[in-house]
Amino acid sequence: MNKSDFINCIFHSDKTPSMKLYPDHFHCFGCGEHGDIIKLTEKLFALSPYQAAQKLAQDFNIIRINGIKNMKPIKTERQKYIEQEKRTYETLNFYCRYLEKCREDYKPDSLEDELHPLFIESLTKYDQYNYYRDIFIFGMETERKDFMTVCREQITELEKRFTQKSKNEKEQIA
Repeated sequence: MNKSDFINCIFHSDKTPSMKLYPDHFHCFGCGEHGDIIKLTEKLFALSPYQAAQKLAQDFNIIRINGIKNMKPIKTERQKYIEQEKRTYETLNFYCRYLEKCREDYKPDSLEDELHPLFIESLTKYDQYNYYRDIFIFGMETERKDFMTVCREQITELEKRFTQKSKNEKEQIA
């Protein structure tokens, strides 16, 4: 492609660039071939217009929902798993840091003080959830998968609990 966005035409024998590429179409000033990206794909790969559109949608991970173009990539099962694993780890990490903060913020000043429920929670839950977090740091993928299957409800409850917390509280803990 030269500086003027001209290329040698792919539809005829072309010694000098005669096809101009525009943002929304192409045009060959030598043979007169003209069209959009679907027509270009159709001609290049000997496809029908529908097949060309399907090829482009697949190649660029574009899907249509009720006739509306959705530019979000189609996620593979592996990508979905990786996102779920990341979300689970982030939830566990956040909860462990939250418990550490509660242990410090709500520790009693003396033996006679009544224990705050969040201090008690930090004492009773931290080791368990720190172990869970360690599975995501040091464990094998099979261990992480098993954990996410067995403890899905616990993690969902934690996510619900902390989505109710304000953004400021989350930032203070992080």
